[in-house]
Amino acid sequence: MIRALLMDADGVLQRPAKGFLADFAELGDGWGFVKDIFAEEPRTMTGKVDLAEVLAEVIERRGLSITPNEVIALWCRIEPDQAMLDLVARARAAGVTTVLATNQQSYRGGWMQQNLPYADYFDRSFYSFEVGLAKPEVAYFEHIINQLGVAASEAVFVDDLPSNTRAARRAGLRTITFGPTHPRWLLKLRLRALGVRGV
Repeated sequence: MIRALLMDADGVLQRPAKGFLADFAELGDGWGFVKDIFAEEPRTMTGKVDLAEVLAEVIERRGLSITPNEVIALWCRIEPDQAMLDLVARARAAGVTTVLATNQQSYRGGWMQQNLPYADYFDRSFYSFEVGLAKPEVAYFEHIINQLGVAASEAVFVDDLPSNTRAARRAGLRTITFGPTHPRWLLKLRLRALGVRGV
């Protein structure tokens, strides 16, 4: 019996606003700037390294006259996928515990908590910057399962990155790799095949 449905945010529940990468490049000094900041962001996901400080270093190194807050504001241009949220709502209504399991640095994650409707759809939320662990660490999934009080085999995790679903499988969860180019009907079929009620 599946008791918990864990959903990733980026690439599953939400998308960046159209043209956001080009806006990063325009704000900075081109695509090299975009490459730099996205290479630096992963080490801020556990909340142990501050993104604004990292951005300040990149900005200074590149001799730019912009602020970290301007860069962070672009990261917060997010468009939730209502059809995916409706799927989550159906599973929740059927008695499945719904869980948001997302890697986020503190600024973007905090903005999501304040401005996006996820609290209306998820029983629990595990933002990496609050947990102190991040995907694809197996310990991230073990922490969630322990907090939920369910067996790992009673949980299904959906993520667009194979590295994350592999880690979840190592923690004993059932998994589905589902990305932006995959049809929603296929996700529904796979969830039903695993025993997720309501979808």
